[in-house]
Amino acid sequence: MLRSLLTVSALELRTRVRDRTALIIAIIVPVAMATLFGVALGGDDPPLRATVGMVDLDGGEFPAGVRREVMASTELDGVLTLRDLPSRERAQSALDAGDIGAAIIFPAGFSASVGAGEGGRVGVLTSADTPLAGVVANAVVDRISSLVRARTLAVRASLDAGVPAGEVKEFVERNGAAGPALTLDNDPMAGGRVDLSVYYGAGMAALFAFFVVGASFRSLLIERKQGTLDRMRAGPIHGWVPIAGKAVVGFALAMVSVCVTWASSVLIFGSTWGDPVAVFTLLLAHVLAATAITMLVASRARTDAQADGVIMVISFVAAFFGGSLVPLYTLPDVLQKIALFTPNAWTTTGLTGLAGSGAGPASVALPIGVLCAIAVAAFGLAATGFRKGLLG
Repeated sequence: MLRSLLTVSALELRTRVRDRTALIIAIIVPVAMATLFGVALGGDDPPLRATVGMVDLDGGEFPAGVRREVMASTELDGVLTLRDLPSRERAQSALDAGDIGAAIIFPAGFSASVGAGEGGRVGVLTSADTPLAGVVANAVVDRISSLVRARTLAVRASLDAGVPAGEVKEFVERNGAAGPALTLDNDPMAGGRVDLSVYYGAGMAALFAFFVVGASFRSLLIERKQGTLDRMRAGPIHGWVPIAGKAVVGFALAMVSVCVTWASSVLIFGSTWGDPVAVFTLLLAHVLAATAITMLVASRARTDAQADGVIMVISFVAAFFGGSLVPLYTLPDVLQKIALFTPNAWTTTGLTGLAGSGAGPASVALPIGVLCAIAVAAFGLAATGFRKGLLG
């Protein structure tokens, strides 16, 4: 069966290459569209207007110092708004309601614990709906954590050196660890800005993945109409081989397409999509979902023209709602919720987070998981459709 599958796949690939459809749909058009969008609309993403909740259960010097430094930061002026909230529960409710993008929580006794050399931990609440606001909150908390570690080490070293406990604070501050100053020399928003060429490059890659795979399944329906499929099935091969062969070639060409679009975006605009392993894995999951969805359409369509029409509608609807044509965050809240039903939205959200934060594969585990779930569900439905149709 494997030999038959390789033969069918090789024939399909040779056909696609000879008629130039693979070159045009998989490489030339998506790269050209991504480049045009990037040139016309590229550049730094408009500054994020983030509202971050601040829960001060401590009431000590550290939360006050953080507030002073954030408010005095020229990089965050007009960009970050702090909102006081009385409890973690209220912060979570505000986050769920979309009133804030993230929250920083100082537990009770935090300042005293740090001052005594016992360290402390600041909590962070983030939302998948506002990933860039989470970048800001985490950047601030990371710097707080660095300061806490330095202060804790200084206090412990002073105590070990025999400085009386009542004089430790004054001694530490006099020798260079002067309280809860939070230096924001580097813009913590820098990691949250995403060049719009990344949006449109990723968008074109996600959009044309459907078209590239769809071309293979369209040829399957044409071969059924011409009787070629019946002649193949009359031979000593399993009925699933022609379908699997088309799927393998479509998937492979779509992977080439998204990777070439990714590479062209990086080379032409000098923009980064984030960690290469994470980006590749996420694109792989997207192409898998696109393959499954187009396979589902082909299993239900009666003609190649019908399949073309349905795939085009699905592709552009998913592209619009999923942030492939316009940045997802510019859509109204209700449309952003609808977008979660499209694979493009999860791909866009994942790539945005990677480009903005520089995080690794673990940060896109949820989008990859959702895309794989979509693929499994669509493959299952497609298999049922093919059994009743082409294989019936």
